[in-house]
Amino acid sequence: MASPTSVLSKTLQSITRSKIRELESCHKSYEARKSDLLAQVDAATEEQDRLSLLLDAFRELYPGAHGDVSLHNVERWIAQSRYDASIPVSKLMSFGRELREKLDHQSRRLNMAHLYSRLLTEWMDQPPAVSSPVAADDGLDDSFELVERQRQRLSELVDKFESVVFKPLETSGAEIRKFLDRLFPDEKSLKALEELRKTVAIETTSFMSQASPFNQKSLTTCINGLLTEDILSDEKQAILQDFLGSDVALAEIADVLNTRFSDIKQWQWDAGKDGIRVIPRAGLNGKYRVWADDDILQMIFVQYIGVRLCNIIKPALKIFMWAVRQRDLDNNTVPTAAESERRRYYLSEYPTSHNVEDMRMEDYMETFFLSQLPSTESDMNRYDDDSDGSDDGSVQDRNTSTPKKSNIKQQLLRRLTTELLIHRLRGVTLENRHEASNPVALVQTDLQWYGTGLSHTTIYSLMRYIGFGQDWISFFKKYLEAPLNLDMASDNRTQLGPRTRKRGVPMAHASEKLTGELVLFFMDIAVNRETGILPYRLHDDIWLLGEPTRAAQAWECMQLFAKVFGLEFNRSKTGSVYLPGASNRDTDVSDILPVGPVTIGFLQLDPETGRWTIDQKLVFAHVDQLKKQLDECNSVLSWVQTWNSCIGRFFSHTFGEPAFCFGREHISEVLDTYTKMLARLFPAENGVQGSVVEHLKAILRDRFGVSDLPDAFIFLPEQLGGLGLRNPFVSLFLIRDGITKTPDEILDEYLEWEHASYLERKNVFAKEDDKYRYRRLVNILSPEEISETSAVKESEQDVFFSFDEFCRFRERTQTKYRSVYEELQTVPRTEGIHLSADVSRKLKAFLAGVEIDSEKKWFLQLYTEELLRDFGSLTLVDKQFLPVGVLELMRGKKVTWKMVL
Repeated sequence: MASPTSVLSKTLQSITRSKIRELESCHKSYEARKSDLLAQVDAATEEQDRLSLLLDAFRELYPGAHGDVSLHNVERWIAQSRYDASIPVSKLMSFGRELREKLDHQSRRLNMAHLYSRLLTEWMDQPPAVSSPVAADDGLDDSFELVERQRQRLSELVDKFESVVFKPLETSGAEIRKFLDRLFPDEKSLKALEELRKTVAIETTSFMSQASPFNQKSLTTCINGLLTEDILSDEKQAILQDFLGSDVALAEIADVLNTRFSDIKQWQWDAGKDGIRVIPRAGLNGKYRVWADDDILQMIFVQYIGVRLCNIIKPALKIFMWAVRQRDLDNNTVPTAAESERRRYYLSEYPTSHNVEDMRMEDYMETFFLSQLPSTESDMNRYDDDSDGSDDGSVQDRNTSTPKKSNIKQQLLRRLTTELLIHRLRGVTLENRHEASNPVALVQTDLQWYGTGLSHTTIYSLMRYIGFGQDWISFFKKYLEAPLNLDMASDNRTQLGPRTRKRGVPMAHASEKLTGELVLFFMDIAVNRETGILPYRLHDDIWLLGEPTRAAQAWECMQLFAKVFGLEFNRSKTGSVYLPGASNRDTDVSDILPVGPVTIGFLQLDPETGRWTIDQKLVFAHVDQLKKQLDECNSVLSWVQTWNSCIGRFFSHTFGEPAFCFGREHISEVLDTYTKMLARLFPAENGVQGSVVEHLKAILRDRFGVSDLPDAFIFLPEQLGGLGLRNPFVSLFLIRDGITKTPDEILDEYLEWEHASYLERKNVFAKEDDKYRYRRLVNILSPEEISETSAVKESEQDVFFSFDEFCRFRERTQTKYRSVYEELQTVPRTEGIHLSADVSRKLKAFLAGVEIDSEKKWFLQLYTEELLRDFGSLTLVDKQFLPVGVLELMRGKKVTWKMVL
């Protein structure tokens, strides 16, 4: 976690510290004045006098007392009691206890505000954290040994980078063109290819000829896009934020960059005699990568160009894919003309687009195809966001009718899981459900050092192939051949100065998306054209799913592609699962498919059952590292932020968001895993199981001498004066009851519906008379075509077709089956906790219309009784004492895993 001084502006720090000083003064003044006034109250001899003095003290001390009309009533009852014995002393004493309780409530709120200010001061004053990229299973306790291991690993990383980027990988442009040309042998695909080239040529040339593409709007969009990428140091992020806050700065930058763009054909790197500094830096997920520390204006310039070119080629490639895609080869049988005619005769069924296959294609093209290419200037997609800890919601808040969109990895996981279920159901009906199961295979792979090792000749060949002109290729040649300087990348390096890059592209820039996706687009095309399979791909992470024979063919196709285009697969991240179904495993297919597990996050696909299970060993390696990282936190607030990022988001995403395709069994396994994780983090002492609540209370007691803190303080959100600690169990229990059926039960229900539907259709057909059937037949076939050789033979006209034929094309004909397909991929909605009327009223009054999610409402209702008893309110701290600005910045700062994953 970065030092808070790099997050906070000096102005905000000054305001916050002033607010803290004001609170300290208010706290001391309140307690001193309260002590004096209560001493006067206690000195009075008559109960009426004591209560009267207490009323005066209450009006002076308690916020909002002057608006409390009940106080005037108490005054009148005091006056009555001086004459009327029917008002007993005990009644006056009860009024006094209520007033004292309210004063004590205010004391507790001020005490909590005081604690909050001390926590905030501790956070702002903490030194910068030192990152230690050490694997969780190293088992090294000596700090010197840790540092040495870190230096060694960083040096090895830089050495590997150096060995790759300065040595060109020459691929054959002729071989690449030959490979691609054979994919498009027919007139239809050749026409689509020419249209693609024409579109790319016209639009890229038009873009290069623009006079002034940079303006305040385009710069703001580009800078915001850069800020979402994990490529900038804190200092450069701060500079870009300053740019966004200054119209004058943006205008000046636009002038400079427009001048530079107007002479783009002559553009060269202006990196000085020292070149571009290259350094290893940890990403949010703890992985160290080698980054080029570009000049900021240069970064904005090339980032904008890259995004605009992505905006041009993404729709063009999408149109091309629609035109040339193959979907008749993956054994998802398509009805022939005769089979379609039979279905029209027996079922009066006409083709519908509301089916599984059409949904599969539409979702693939809209969600997964070229998903890393931005569609607009403001759209910068990041797929590797499981490590992003800034989001408060691990499971979407379904308290509204519109669920939050899951990140693309979660959508992909649900799609692959659903497709496994659907593929295995092919050829299965209610009648053979327990004997039949269709074979299916899932292949997973990743490309070794893809962005870093990409061949420049491959990039230029493909740019030419799709229609980029020579001017753009010349620009990218100069851009990719950057003068990189590794002299400061690790300790004790030989000082070689800047050297020209000959391989690879800058990490995480728009140019990496443009060039990387362009190369792998043709891998997608090759696999689809030759096998009919649609590869699911998030940049260079690739999944193939289909009939085992087709999957094996696709894997062979990918290996041939890699050989021609200069790519290499990462064997440690390559594997497959072959589920043979009711048939025997084909050894010829098994021999082709890659060996190794299939994993996504902490989930591993069971090769026997086809179900995802949690890799407990991997989980606990991360848990042990999390414990080290928590122990290194220099403040309570950084401890809470680290916990929330890792427990609240990272683990929940790597376990997979609950969905109907996983069933309730998945939620139970996640709950059990969380229980084991917390037992490991907070082991039992003296036979009593530890907990995160008691652990945090112990830290607060040891550091600040504060005891008797309410549990609510740990979990309530910051808006209500709590620490806002995430509890991983609550989000799961909010949706657990929404999953009542297993995936198999959902499919069994469909098969029962399908069988009942067949019998119903058969019964309707049996009741039709011959004249009706003949009219239906002649609507399909002319009278002279009706014979024993037609789609519906004369001998079959009075006999309803078989159940197997009725079921055969369900993925292309059944609207009901599409609903099942959608249901399996759906995340269940939250069954929120019901707030009592009193809680709802008090909460609405305090938050003034600001909505809080279902998890926070869970805690509010859970702790209502103690909050009202001890604080007289649902809030622990009065609103004016909450440092809202600092808390917002702190929550927005992302936490980096300190381990190599």
